[in-house]
Amino acid sequence: MSKKQKTGLIITILFSSLLLSVTMFRSGLFFDFGLGFWGPNGHDGIWHLALINQLVKNVPPQNPIFSGTILSNYHWGYDFLVSLISKITFISPSVLYFQVLPILFALILGFLSFKFAYLVTKNYKTSLVFVILNYFASSFGWIVTLIKSGQMGGESLFWSMQSASTLLNPPFTLSLIILLSGLLLWIKHKNTNSIFYAFITGLVFSSLCGVKVYAGALIGISLAIFWLIKLISTKKFSKFNFWICVFTGITSILILYLLGVFKSNSLLEFKPFWFIHSMIESPDKFYWPKLASFRYNQTNIFISIFIELSLICIFLIGNLGIRIFGLGHFIFSFIKHKKSDINLLLLNILFFSFLVPLFFVQKGTAWNTIQFFYYFLFFINFYLASFLSSLWTKNKVITLIILFLACFGSIATLKDYFGNPPPSSLPKNEIAALNFLKTQPEGVVLTYPYNKYLKNNIATPIPLYAYETTAYVSAFSTKTTFLEDEMNLDITGFDWKTRRQLVNKFFTSTDKFFTRGVLIDNNIKYLYLLDQQKLPLSQQDLEVDQIYNQDGVSIFQVRR
Repeated sequence: MSKKQKTGLIITILFSSLLLSVTMFRSGLFFDFGLGFWGPNGHDGIWHLALINQLVKNVPPQNPIFSGTILSNYHWGYDFLVSLISKITFISPSVLYFQVLPILFALILGFLSFKFAYLVTKNYKTSLVFVILNYFASSFGWIVTLIKSGQMGGESLFWSMQSASTLLNPPFTLSLIILLSGLLLWIKHKNTNSIFYAFITGLVFSSLCGVKVYAGALIGISLAIFWLIKLISTKKFSKFNFWICVFTGITSILILYLLGVFKSNSLLEFKPFWFIHSMIESPDKFYWPKLASFRYNQTNIFISIFIELSLICIFLIGNLGIRIFGLGHFIFSFIKHKKSDINLLLLNILFFSFLVPLFFVQKGTAWNTIQFFYYFLFFINFYLASFLSSLWTKNKVITLIILFLACFGSIATLKDYFGNPPPSSLPKNEIAALNFLKTQPEGVVLTYPYNKYLKNNIATPIPLYAYETTAYVSAFSTKTTFLEDEMNLDITGFDWKTRRQLVNKFFTSTDKFFTRGVLIDNNIKYLYLLDQQKLPLSQQDLEVDQIYNQDGVSIFQVRR
């Protein structure tokens, strides 16, 4: 590359990384009202902090929100990395999670995106555009919201997260970094018989199961099918690709076993077209009630097939946005003449990343399987970049317009993270109380059950206790809680509803033998309550001592 090209690349990656990091950077910082949290950081970020704090203490981690259990059915590789860095550097997990790692990951993602595209195409423009799209490519959701309400928004109107929100899902970002690193190794050594590099590449790919199991499954299946296709078509046995499949498979199974994934009942469930149906049935998605009703009451098989195919097209085109040109470019190139190894491998990844969410959902939390589709969008960016690069030689103006439109929807996403106040917060009085609890000896904390109706009458920023069912007491006290964040307990397959019934009964019971029994039988050491949250009985009946009482927050310690 020329000096001018290198300068352009560096400026693009630096500027884009800084802009993308705004989705994370302001969260967790101190403001007049306390700690502010923007977007999903008010739930997802809090969960990760709670888990990281447990990983600092133990590996495997205790379940931070369901005391007395080891966390299972969750890939905590990213959280382990943050806890390790925190131990080595003494930087708090919150600063690492919200301020340090997002910008670092964004820079690395930009560099590896360029490296991958340049290694495949040897084309600077394609590689640079691929970088830009991986930062800012968007869906057509903004067009729908603009027509309906006159405002821009709707990033996930067709279900899938888009490029501008990549950093909001740190494990996904790390999985892209690992995936690109593995692909770079694979491209460089795929024509060799080096068992050593096959082992290293397989190790890189298998580590995806510890960070994002969706990515691990995609690359594992895609590599195996690639090897079989090449074996059948060329009649040549590739030792390198064979041993990659072996090493990836063995180490992936080992990682999943260590993470406790196999202990869970939360597996994929066959529910064809769940996403495309819910897309038109949910008011917060591409809501089309008349079509939903018409589809539901349809008895003509041919009309039903036509409706389903139309919905698939809406789902695909809506999520892809301008990237639909990239999909067309890939199909045309693959059919015509470019059946290269990388195209064949990416064909497998694209096929399965689209197929799985089309036909399967995750038990307990159906929408989780949409994360397979994230990788579809990511690699279609590469083919849109290739299309725009070829178009550049014919018409530079049209190319720039298409690139601008491809990224335009990200403006609606990013602008929300510049606004004030944030949607959620941890008030000053709770910060002080949780810091006090943090200094106390280890023990299980019982919190008041979450009430989803409280936030209806609270001004923004909404305190975390009312904003959503979160792990905030565990996250900021570093203690395990008896029951918090019911959403993640659903995802990980824990029977939280039985425990919720017990907690509800505890806070409404007048039976001192029952309430005392709940505290002792469940090894509860602390009760954390806000002003409006009351003990069911007197301190004397419960045999608890108040160890903290300031600014509307009370902490009680259970006598033994």
